[in-house]
Amino acid sequence: MKRKYIYILIALLCWQLPSWAQQRIANGMGTSASGRNLGTHDRNGNPIDTTAVTDASTIPIGLFSWKIDHRFGNVTPVPVDTIQTGFQNSNDMGGPTGQYNYLGNLGSPRINRIFFDRREESQFIFTDPYDFCVLRPQDVIFTNTLSPFTNLTYYKSLNSRNGEERFKSYFAVNANKRLGFGFNIDYLYGRGMYADQSTAFFNGNLFAYYRGDKYDMHFIFSNDNLKMKENGGITDDRYITDPLDMAEGKKQYASTDIPTVLNKVWNHNTSYHVFLTHRYNLGFYKGKKEEPIVATDSLTNEMLKDSLISNGILSDSLVTKSQPIPLDVANASKAVTPEVNDTTEKAPEFVPVTSFIHTMELDFNSRKYITQDNAQAQNLYEYNYFGTDSIDHTKRTSIKNTLGISLREGFNKWAKAGLTAFITHEYRDFTLSDTTGVDDRRILKHYKENNLSIGGELLKEQGKLLHYRVLGEVGVAGEDAGQFRVEGKGDLNFRFLGDTVRLEAKAYVKNLNPVFFYRHFHSKHYWWDNDELSKIMRTRIEGTLHIGKLGTTLRAGVENIKNYTYLDNTSVAVTNDQGNVTSYKNNASVKQYGDNLQVFTAMWQQKLKAGIFHLDTEVAYQKSSNQDVLPLPDISAYANLYLKTALVKNVFNVELGADARYFTKYAAPDYSPVMGQFYLQNPNQKIEIGGYPMINVYANLQWKRTRIFIMMYHINQGSGDSNYFLAPHYPINPKMLKLGISWNFFD
Repeated sequence: MKRKYIYILIALLCWQLPSWAQQRIANGMGTSASGRNLGTHDRNGNPIDTTAVTDASTIPIGLFSWKIDHRFGNVTPVPVDTIQTGFQNSNDMGGPTGQYNYLGNLGSPRINRIFFDRREESQFIFTDPYDFCVLRPQDVIFTNTLSPFTNLTYYKSLNSRNGEERFKSYFAVNANKRLGFGFNIDYLYGRGMYADQSTAFFNGNLFAYYRGDKYDMHFIFSNDNLKMKENGGITDDRYITDPLDMAEGKKQYASTDIPTVLNKVWNHNTSYHVFLTHRYNLGFYKGKKEEPIVATDSLTNEMLKDSLISNGILSDSLVTKSQPIPLDVANASKAVTPEVNDTTEKAPEFVPVTSFIHTMELDFNSRKYITQDNAQAQNLYEYNYFGTDSIDHTKRTSIKNTLGISLREGFNKWAKAGLTAFITHEYRDFTLSDTTGVDDRRILKHYKENNLSIGGELLKEQGKLLHYRVLGEVGVAGEDAGQFRVEGKGDLNFRFLGDTVRLEAKAYVKNLNPVFFYRHFHSKHYWWDNDELSKIMRTRIEGTLHIGKLGTTLRAGVENIKNYTYLDNTSVAVTNDQGNVTSYKNNASVKQYGDNLQVFTAMWQQKLKAGIFHLDTEVAYQKSSNQDVLPLPDISAYANLYLKTALVKNVFNVELGADARYFTKYAAPDYSPVMGQFYLQNPNQKIEIGGYPMINVYANLQWKRTRIFIMMYHINQGSGDSNYFLAPHYPINPKMLKLGISWNFFD
């Protein structure tokens, strides 16, 4: 606990440090990958409504944020997080619209029920289920700011004994208009409302960037430290579904008194990441020297009048360019126009033609699975390969370099798209436990892989009508030789009902080698070497229609997968002398589904408003052609009904509402503590979860740049069917009061 307060103190001190560097820095917001100015356009090239983002009560002029892609460092603008609506779900493990299944506690592993929204597996799959707080390079937000920017956010459930807390800090500062740096801190501590379920995470990253005309650089150093105690779920679901039967009318169980399968078992993941992407641009400057402006008693200079009108000193409706400008008005214009009687030179604009790109990624990952009760392990698992050894230790080192050369979009009227060619080399070193040493003593075995791939990207992001990106890559040597991917996305923007409608399309064809830990894994309880696995062929096409004026988003897509690769539950039955099954001993293996597997998804998002009343809904329909291999719920839904009003205009806003999430019953993936992964249920003990609406009521308050929420979580506990599980045998937390507060500081 003392460490938490040290982190908070460090963040507060750092907030005050760099005011010296931020007196009056010019905005210097830079350009996108194609060289166009991003200050007034969104990520799709559409104009941003600047009146919505320059309100002095929320975001000061001169604050600009973006993310980068992990391959070339291309920039994508993102809005500054000041939005009030949905703030109550910003710390919800289920996600903003409740799409995730998880184990109940804050920080526990999770999996998205919407298959199309699941991320591709990384080479270190053990941290993938922790995407709630583990950031990849493409998730880190960079900020250019005129004055130091700090965000402090604190979440807490009001249960001092078994509650949960989270502290987040974000800080950004500029040394000048091109060079900036900052850091993220994310400290999470979930004591757990059920026994032996605590989480203690500390994640952080430092970032820096330089965005000049000829040289761009983005740098990230991050560390993730994730420690989770594993309880294996509760021993009997009836403690939740039928508590009176379990208590035999004599006792009411508190959640912490419900017995669990495991104790004295931990998963501990530690990661260090270094990311650097930079480029050198060749190009030319364009611009010209302005003519001198001479002040007289009756100025008629058209350029000066345009400047005065644009800065609000003169009204366009009250003056014409042929009318003289009074001298006192001209003098008042000196703050916003060049000095009269002075010769000024307009800053030339740099137009990049060719870029030379280098991206480096260094990853160092370590995982420990710790069990301190060997008798318990002997009873629960089919195999105990390391005897009484209590620790499984798995490591991974990766060094990845990408070199690219890019012909930039827009450097002349014929360059309608940018073209990039690249080559990538990755060195991987995996360390697994083994027992092939002398006298079967435990040793460490290294698996080293080198992979070389080449590819190209075609990109168009200038203009308002059409944007697209197509990327192709093929493995030419190494473990992943023959692997390839072709990915494309684009959007078409057109006017409809007085608004811009956006039609987006995405598609890909991927032929991927299964990630390393599907091919090799050695541990205390699971063990496999699958050199015979085939490549996974995935083909997807997806479309999305956004109609902003109607508040409607429609999305649909279909995917076909050949050789779908998954973790299977291969538990074996334990029988008594009479041949009756008394229990099962757990085991798992990797399998491939050789036939074609299809997934269809359709989603409808709708926002309705009547005065101060709002209703935001999301309904997703999915269909898997083989529910035994890839189980998905038919329907997953979310609804948020709230009233929103300003008690003091532009100062104090209030939202009062209730939201609910629901999905239909299905045989959801189980969770394996041994791997820290979701896998299929034991086919002999399958259960269905779902069919239970989970409801929260909340109040969101926003006072200038401070947001506060207070929520009664899971208010419907105990009503109706109490089947409140998001993973088999892992109930969600019972009813509790939660709060959160977020401050933004701009000085």
